[in-house]
Amino acid sequence: MAVIMQRPWSPRPTFGRMFGAVGALIAWTAAGVAGLVIAAALTAALIVAGVVGAAVLTFARALPKRGPAAAEDDVLEARHVGGHTWVAYGFDHRA
Repeated sequence: MAVIMQRPWSPRPTFGRMFGAVGALIAWTAAGVAGLVIAAALTAALIVAGVVGAAVLTFARALPKRGPAAAEDDVLEARHVGGHTWVAYGFDHRA
């Protein structure tokens, strides 16, 4: 009895192979486009975060500095009169 050996693949293109090649091309293209969209979204997020951070730093530096002279207006004088009792002065004279 003779054993007939078949080739593992045919050198001629078949419809299935062409369909598979076109499908692979479409899949690779879609993956590339998805990668570009994700990269663009991450880039935009980094740019927005940088702009917001720069704005916060700009406004923080523009705030007036609170030194000892400015802090004295907000300080109340309080005296300990015994136990857990304190008496505060100066809060009624604020403008």
